[in-house]
Amino acid sequence: MLWTRVASGVVLAPLFLVLVYLEFPYFHLLVAAIAGVMAVEFTRMDGKAGTKRRTLTAAAAVVAVALMSADHAAAAAAVIVAATAAVIAADQVAGRKGFHVVHIAVLYAALPAVSLLYVMAEGGARSIFWLLAVVWATDIGAYAFGRMIGGPKLAPSVSPNKTWSGAVGGLVSAVLISAGLLAWVYGQGLSASLLMLAAGLSVVSQAGDLFESALKRRYQVKDSGAIIPGHGGVMDRFDGLWAAAPLAAVFCLVLGGVQQW
Repeated sequence: MLWTRVASGVVLAPLFLVLVYLEFPYFHLLVAAIAGVMAVEFTRMDGKAGTKRRTLTAAAAVVAVALMSADHAAAAAAVIVAATAAVIAADQVAGRKGFHVVHIAVLYAALPAVSLLYVMAEGGARSIFWLLAVVWATDIGAYAFGRMIGGPKLAPSVSPNKTWSGAVGGLVSAVLISAGLLAWVYGQGLSASLLMLAAGLSVVSQAGDLFESALKRRYQVKDSGAIIPGHGGVMDRFDGLWAAAPLAAVFCLVLGGVQQW
């Protein structure tokens, strides 16, 4: 399984980076595809959504991304809100009370996707590269430090293999990688706000990973899907990035793209 994961990463990571570099429309099409597949995986998680609902949910996520690609942010937000409200209302009418994971499927899949496009619009490809560096460094650092040091579990009831040493190692790795990228590749000076942003994105990325682990444990599924050999589903691969994207978008909104951070 490890070698399958590595092989998939070796093939898919460069392709992903090339599409980021090419920007519009290639990156936007990629994000739309990820959002659509993620919506399907999310709605399938608890087994309560049929084919029709999965299709409509995925369509809503893709439409929201398409609208954002055309610089219609307000319309994209309206689609996300309307689709979420419609799903909840449909369950109420059908007598299915309480919370179901499908209620937030569009929000989960589309809001981070729209956020990524906003980051791209504000800071270009290098803002996305920086964000990816933070998230990927968090994943790699958490795995490496967790394996080497071990110690107390971070959230044993949710993800038995994650440790506090791994969480701290992931955070430190993210800060160091982001600082190095900004200073040596982008030629920017360091600042406390940059380090705090990288740390915050690392924490949120790890929280996104734990959230997906909690969902899988609750609904007793091993992976969200099987589309990526060795990794499982799209949610399994992009949960950290999807969690970090809205926070990155907020910083873009306040401070501009990565060249301004």
